[in-house]
Amino acid sequence: MIAHPGHELRIHHWLERARPVTFVLTDGSGHTDHSRLASTTAVLERAGASCGTIYGAMSDRRLYQAILAGERDLFTTLVDQLASALQREGVTYVVGDAVEGVNPGHDVSRLLLNAALLRIERTGGRRPRNMEYPVEGPPDECPPEDRPDAIFLTLDDEAFTRKMEAMRAYPEMAKEIERVFAIHNPDLFRIECIRPVRYGLDIRHRFQHPCIYEWYGEKQVAAGIYDEVLRFRQHVAPLAEYLDIHGRATGQTIAHAP
Repeated sequence: MIAHPGHELRIHHWLERARPVTFVLTDGSGHTDHSRLASTTAVLERAGASCGTIYGAMSDRRLYQAILAGERDLFTTLVDQLASALQREGVTYVVGDAVEGVNPGHDVSRLLLNAALLRIERTGGRRPRNMEYPVEGPPDECPPEDRPDAIFLTLDDEAFTRKMEAMRAYPEMAKEIERVFAIHNPDLFRIECIRPVRYGLDIRHRFQHPCIYEWYGEKQVAAGIYDEVLRFRQHVAPLAEYLDIHGRATGQTIAHAP
């Protein structure tokens, strides 16, 4: 379960090995009208993975508008659709974006996944193992206490070449990849670390405050790209609390995805 198309490149070799059903929250259009879904679909097809029932459910702009407006019904519907799909697929473990406080879309995607797993458990289903990978942090980042339960993949030259080729073949991600490689040595991406998730819907202690996306949002508002700054305590925290209540609700039938 990834927030935006292109995140699958971070764990490209795992994608090749696991061939997962892949759910994508937004179309990756950012503040433009250009979707990245076609490029992600090509990556998934080459890796032997498949598309889930939630696949580009909304534009990035629509997601941020929904968070700002507190559209709870939209998000609980997505939680139930995701829970239903995971049960139907009979998955043994899920992998999704880590909470890092860098992009609200990434963090909300994780909240939806955690809430879906909670729904499965509270409605009598078998809860899949919950895993994450860093989207912004170093690709080998893993706390010592999580290492025994983490998946570590060290890519050989052929796997690493395929990963780099997949990145080069994804034109919409060129600037983002350039930015990431300016922060992290490209050779670090020979390691893929997928670590266990040990938190639920309370994510306030997962990053420093004010978080990075608030600072970035202030710049975007000043530039006239957005009208309002999306803030954790004002917008994301109340959504997390509501999804926690929804996830823990019992005696309710999970809505089946179409």
